[in-house]
Amino acid sequence: MADVEVQLAAAQENDARLAAELKQARAELEAAKERVAAAQADVDAQVKLIGSAARESFQQQSDLRDLSVVFGSQTPAELSQRLQWNTTIFDSQAATKSRLDAVRDELEAARVAQAAAEARVAEEKAAAAAVVQQVAALKRQVEQQRAAVANLVAANTQARAAAQGELDADESAYRTLVSDEARLQGEIKSEIARLRAVEEARIAAEKAAAQKAAAQKAAAEAAAASKQTASQAATTSSQAATSSASSSGTGKAVSASGFIRPINANPGSPFGRRFHPILKYWRNHNGNDWGAKTGTPIYAAKAGTVMKAGPNGGFGNFVLIGHGDDSKGRYVTTGYAHMSKVVAKVGQRVEQGQLIGYVGSTGLSTTPHLHLEVRLDGTPVNPMLYIP
Repeated sequence: MADVEVQLAAAQENDARLAAELKQARAELEAAKERVAAAQADVDAQVKLIGSAARESFQQQSDLRDLSVVFGSQTPAELSQRLQWNTTIFDSQAATKSRLDAVRDELEAARVAQAAAEARVAEEKAAAAAVVQQVAALKRQVEQQRAAVANLVAANTQARAAAQGELDADESAYRTLVSDEARLQGEIKSEIARLRAVEEARIAAEKAAAQKAAAQKAAAEAAAASKQTASQAATTSSQAATSSASSSGTGKAVSASGFIRPINANPGSPFGRRFHPILKYWRNHNGNDWGAKTGTPIYAAKAGTVMKAGPNGGFGNFVLIGHGDDSKGRYVTTGYAHMSKVVAKVGQRVEQGQLIGYVGSTGLSTTPHLHLEVRLDGTPVNPMLYIP
């Protein structure tokens, strides 16, 4: 539109210039017409004058005219005067004829100038008409461009409103997700504290039981032999139970940390910080996303106890499994979000590879996928450091 407006301004400027030139050309044409009229009047006057002189000369013309000049003179001086008069009259007639020729030349020149002025006026008129058409076409084009810009502005306004709506929804979803993350982390830490308190109580009870057993042993030395036999039998039974424990038995690859892949799919969106293109800030993606169709089975990545199972805010249908402490004393959990259906139940002991639910798109999700998290003492870590 700006380009067309520049062209329109140039065309209007050209139109104004041509209008001024046309006005000047018309003025020159009027002046040329006036010169032609004046020259024509001058020619007519000269022709009339010469005609009068010619008629008078013709009427006075006779064979005795020259003799009358001679014999009509009374004195030589008068004869000289009469001859001079005759010469003067002839010279005047000749001058009049020269003047006629000159004014006729001027008339012709004025007519040529008039013709040139008329041609210029016609040319300027044609150019002005062309520019008028160009200006009209450019004005129509500008109006079309303005209408197009107005439509674009309206569309942009609608798009901005829609984008603002999406932005508000995205910000709300982000706040919900942050809240859910903080709540989940707090719940995990609380559960870890409870489990460790239970473990400490168990250890204390075992210690008390051991002390009681030692006292009973000291008081019953007579039954030492039989007790020793019973102890050996118990040891043998424990060793047999230990030797009977096997690998997961799922037939899936097991990582060095003892995890299997919980879904028959490939990992997609990775763990780590992301820059949000609309909200303009960095945020953490606390797991890995595994794209799969709704209803794809999800299995426990490692044996453990189900800590949560069911709706959980932005995570949608969610399962959290506690796997106990790792070699560094950090409590390990795995989380499985956005399920379409949950199979596992809170407090249930699940084995590695056991079905716990199915892929879905519940909670803050736009497409079916499994969002998998691994946490150490409630803090998320990269699942791909554990999942084969």
